Amino acid sequence: MSEEAVATNSELDPKLSELIEPLNALLLESQPVEQNDYEVLFKVAFEALDFVPAKYFPPLYLQSIFGRVGQWIPPHRKDSEYTIIDFWKPLRTLEYLVDLTVPAYSHEPGPWMRTLLPPVVQNVFWRPSNYFQQADPFDGVTSFANEHWFFLNGICTNEAVAKINSDLISRLFQRPVTCIHNATCSIGLDLTQCVVGKIFKTDPDLEHAQSMTEPAIKATLAIIEALKDPNKDKVVLLCHSQGTIITANVLRALQRSIENIYLSVENVNEKPNLNLDLIDQLILDVLLTDDFYGLERSALDTKIINILKKLEVYTFANCADKMNYVTHVNDEDGNKIGLPYIENFANQYDLVARLGVLSPLERTDPSIIEIDGDVYEKQGLDAWGHLLNQHYLFGMEGFLKGNTGNPYQPQNKEEPRSPRLYEYYDGSRPAPYYK
Repeated sequence: MSEEAVATNSELDPKLSELIEPLNALLLESQPVEQNDYEVLFKVAFEALDFVPAKYFPPLYLQSIFGRVGQWIPPHRKDSEYTIIDFWKPLRTLEYLVDLTVPAYSHEPGPWMRTLLPPVVQNVFWRPSNYFQQADPFDGVTSFANEHWFFLNGICTNEAVAKINSDLISRLFQRPVTCIHNATCSIGLDLTQCVVGKIFKTDPDLEHAQSMTEPAIKATLAIIEALKDPNKDKVVLLCHSQGTIITANVLRALQRSIENIYLSVENVNEKPNLNLDLIDQLILDVLLTDDFYGLERSALDTKIINILKKLEVYTFANCADKMNYVTHVNDEDGNKIGLPYIENFANQYDLVARLGVLSPLERTDPSIIEIDGDVYEKQGLDAWGHLLNQHYLFGMEGFLKGNTGNPYQPQNKEEPRSPRLYEYYDGSRPAPYYK
């Protein structure tokens, strides 16, 4: 960035300067020290697997994903992921087992394949990410018209499982939910895609060796469209497992797009070389409109902040290496807060969460693991399991209905507070996070 652009900051209105931390800082951050990706991946995995009581007892790793063995035995709640294996619904069960075991492409079949192959074959070997709308419990898709709620799922999730998850989310919070369905391409390819998104494709650049995965591109465009909608004052994203890796890439792409907006607006007459890759260009085409041009720097800052403050991110079993705020601002009390809002939920013995938000490296080596936002952790015998409904939302629902104690307690004991997500329960709406 030029010295002139940096100097522009000092010309801001003094009151606004106290309120907003300059977004120029995004362009001034030093580049992280390069590390061997394979070495980092091994180190993160080793730290996740090396924990008590699962230490030296690999069979418990299975319990860390599927919960305690006693939970596997029927009967199950109708909203449980366990119900996807149901021998009274053989076709649905068979479809899930095929989706889980047969490798597939994560994009649409080409024109020749669509012409020559029957749809049943296309659906087996080509499974692109897609969107579907989960209505609220009253079958409404226009409730809370000024909000847009998204759900982004994890691995091994076909459309049937994604509907089980999004239906419970919709009923808990009494809102319609857009599911950004990260379709499973088989358990092997899903895990490979996680590794790619977590370690190797952290740079959202489709023309570079490190590039965004296909689900991350679709998630990015959907969320950017919602953020720019003037009729929406809140965009809420719930993400689970691999969905948190995708979300981390979405936030990085959003940060890059804002950098490009500032460069485009501040150098509109010079037409600067932005070195745009495909995803940046797509985001700019969606987000950057004519009403950005001609704005004073203070007005541009305000407009960007008004976009970022809409977004709230709630993660479950966050396994990303890095998920950071796009920027920081000072609220009306002078406290420094991050935007967008981020909140994390994790189970103590969830192996996937130990790859990210619960990794010991988050404290000992933040150059590898760095997750922003408050962390709420469930501990004890009930803290086994990784499934979203069965092991996260059921416990949360029990507390919100007044049947159990609060399963998720803040890691930061010095500032005890209740999760903001709870305040949306049963159609409630919390006060704005940032005014």
